[in-house]
Amino acid sequence: MKHVFILLLFLTSICYGQGITKTIRGTVTDKETYEPLIGAKIILLESDPLIGAVTDINGDFRLENVPVGRQSVRITYLGYEPYLLQNIDLTSKDIVLTVRMVEAVNVIDKVEVTATKKGETVNKMATVSARSFSVEESNRYAGSKNDVARMAQNFAGVQGSDDSRNDIVIRGNSPSGVLFRMEGIDIPNPNHFARFGTTGGPISMLNNNVMSNSDFMTGAFPAEYGNAIAGVFDLNMRSGNNEEHDFMFQIGFNGAEFMAEGPISKKRRSSYLVNYRYSTLGLFKLIGINFGSTAVPNYQDGSFKLNFPSKKGLTTVFGIGGLSSINILAAETDSSDLFAIDYSNTSFRSNVGVIGASHRQRIGKKSYVNISVGLQTAINRVLNDTVDFDFENAFTTYASNSAISKQTTDVFYNRKLSAKHLIKVGVHTDLYFLNLNDSVYDRGTGLFRDLRDFKGNTFLFQPYAQYQFRPTENITLNAGLHLQSLTLNKGLATEPRFGAAWNFTKTDKLSFGYGLHSQMQPIELYFVQTTVDGVVGQPNENLGFSKSHHFVLGYEHRFKYGITAKLETYYQNLFDIPVQNVSSAYSILNFGADYLTIIPSNLESTGTGENYGAELTLEKFLDKGFYFLITASVYESFYTPSDGEKYNTAFNGNFTTNALAGYEIRFGGGKSALTFDGNFTMNGGRRYTPILLAESILAGEEVKDFDNVFSSQYDRYMRFDFRIAFKTIGEKVTQEWAIDMQNVTNRRNVFYTQYSPESETVKTTYQTGFLPIGQYRIYF
Repeated sequence: MKHVFILLLFLTSICYGQGITKTIRGTVTDKETYEPLIGAKIILLESDPLIGAVTDINGDFRLENVPVGRQSVRITYLGYEPYLLQNIDLTSKDIVLTVRMVEAVNVIDKVEVTATKKGETVNKMATVSARSFSVEESNRYAGSKNDVARMAQNFAGVQGSDDSRNDIVIRGNSPSGVLFRMEGIDIPNPNHFARFGTTGGPISMLNNNVMSNSDFMTGAFPAEYGNAIAGVFDLNMRSGNNEEHDFMFQIGFNGAEFMAEGPISKKRRSSYLVNYRYSTLGLFKLIGINFGSTAVPNYQDGSFKLNFPSKKGLTTVFGIGGLSSINILAAETDSSDLFAIDYSNTSFRSNVGVIGASHRQRIGKKSYVNISVGLQTAINRVLNDTVDFDFENAFTTYASNSAISKQTTDVFYNRKLSAKHLIKVGVHTDLYFLNLNDSVYDRGTGLFRDLRDFKGNTFLFQPYAQYQFRPTENITLNAGLHLQSLTLNKGLATEPRFGAAWNFTKTDKLSFGYGLHSQMQPIELYFVQTTVDGVVGQPNENLGFSKSHHFVLGYEHRFKYGITAKLETYYQNLFDIPVQNVSSAYSILNFGADYLTIIPSNLESTGTGENYGAELTLEKFLDKGFYFLITASVYESFYTPSDGEKYNTAFNGNFTTNALAGYEIRFGGGKSALTFDGNFTMNGGRRYTPILLAESILAGEEVKDFDNVFSSQYDRYMRFDFRIAFKTIGEKVTQEWAIDMQNVTNRRNVFYTQYSPESETVKTTYQTGFLPIGQYRIYF
């Protein structure tokens, strides 16, 4: 076997030739103004003879005849902090870099180049609880399924202990508190099979093949972000190649997909990027792979971006959309099905679409204005039927046909007064168009009762201003103010934000952040209707914003060999939380814990909550073929509802740990690579409310102990994933083969427990066992 493997590597090197070279090109601009930096010097490190270039009048550069494989580039410009990009993966297609340099506070006489701090955010207004991530990371992390949300579950403070969904549980907050923003526009839940009000789902529509470096924030985020109390995903799509047409085909667990990119006009440097994907889970089922459902999910999605540069501006048009459907039939389900309801047929349809356009225009050399507009819609169609013990005589018990659409506008002005002073002011608006219709069968009356029947609109208005002051190279101060107003009930929130960072030595940094954050309730909650004496009302309509004070203190130390340690502690005080106006344990802070969530009609904004904890990150970014990421978090998450008692939230797992590591072996002059990646996750078990067995048997249906809400925990969640990938780089073609072996030990992690009327016992459903996932990708 060993000799066969060596022969394969030898033949691969011969087939793909010797001495393959490509081009690294790009643009160098000022980070805050997008002004081209003319005359910046670019050097390819460890090149012999030296390969270098100087930027032209547009800030563009080209490094020709660069050998394929891992390369590093250094960029310097007088008066600016030096920039170093390491371990760029140059394959059969040219690399296009976008370099945005930071002006130095003090004039730099002697250039001292240090490695660019990977993981630092694209948005420099974020000083705490934030990091950037790259497409390569989402590809590399074992178990992430090429999903940026599942990748983020490995970051400190983030828990993901549900194999069936990619929900982001940040510091004990509900996943519904996370904001997704793409190209400056707040977007709906970007997942297939997504319910209104949630932010997660089984399969992401965010295709990592079209993404660029993006930001992920877990607390005290800057003033430009609103309508979120947990975290922010600020996503960017990459631009297509404006010189050559490139193509990609990929098939794997997430589907079969095709991507194309290239120039629209080489003269005008415009480009296109388009991607389409179709589900392949039916094929996985045919070959006997259990992915958590006996029903076959059907879905397809697409995304695109068009770029039209001008002399001092850039216009982009972008879009993302997806269609998904599944029919879960009680007669076909078994104990391995994560989504089935006993003796119930469920039909679920979900359609999501977003299209937007933005224009950025430079004004002089110190400022620019950006205008973005977008249209989006999300549609849910759900039908639930109950059947008898013979799976016959279906009777409809719930039906929904609803749509939430909105028109979004975002305008901001950014001005760099000097290297020390930066201001940004803007406004974000959302005009909602609502068509909500769902009803449920009422056993007491023998009639169907409308839960929601509303058609109309409402308007969310969010102006903001933020200011950055850098008194020295080592100190950064950020301050901002965000306002939020909802016309539906004239709700208003004023939210101050503040952040500070102090590099008190070359290797040590202290940081602090504070923010008051507010969020609308899940849109369906406002329009729950009741009928009293023949009068239809919407008692939840006047609920205010949920609010949360965020306090964060952080310390970071950089060791030798590119290793960084980061410690953060935090406290979050939540208030004005919707709870029932009668004594009960209900709180909206637990929304999103289950697929099926009942929303009461008698809510008031008098509840509270708190989250606190500490997080440790130890990380080494890829260097000389090796990387690792180790995170550990301990935390508590509580809420107080209308009964005055203090309870664990549904998301209080108490702790979460992750350990990732990988090694890349390059051979054949860098034209082939073999990678090994491992990921171990251990989280505190999911919270649940105990089932009262005797009472359930007597009632003939499940009865829970609501005096002890979320008092119990399932066994801790543990999973080990391992990924092997092989890549070959040719003159025109790059191919990749990978197998991602998830839950290698086949551990039986508990998904949920429920009462079974047929057997009069409490049954346990377990999450996905060992799941091998193959993937093939070709660039040409």
